[in-house]
Amino acid sequence: MEYENTWVLFGDGGAVARKSIEAEHHYISLQIQTHGDGAFTLVIEAGIEAISVELQSKTLEEALQEADGFSRDYFRDKARLFDEISDRI
Repeated sequence: MEYENTWVLFGDGGAVARKSIEAEHHYISLQIQTHGDGAFTLVIEAGIEAISVELQSKTLEEALQEADGFSRDYFRDKARLFDEISDRI
């Protein structure tokens, strides 16, 4: 499986878009889900950790942009946390 920083769109159903990313042999999966009512959920799977977040977007295009922004902020916050931990060791 190739890991690219590109959203892959699906047809109707629960999962509407998926993006896979590889960094330093860690595989990250981003998935946008919907239940057909215009509400979107972002699911991030990174190793044994998984989170889901309700997005505020009303369209898929907005949801893709919001998911990218949230994911960047999420991983930047985690990186800052690990930097702080390493500084305290």
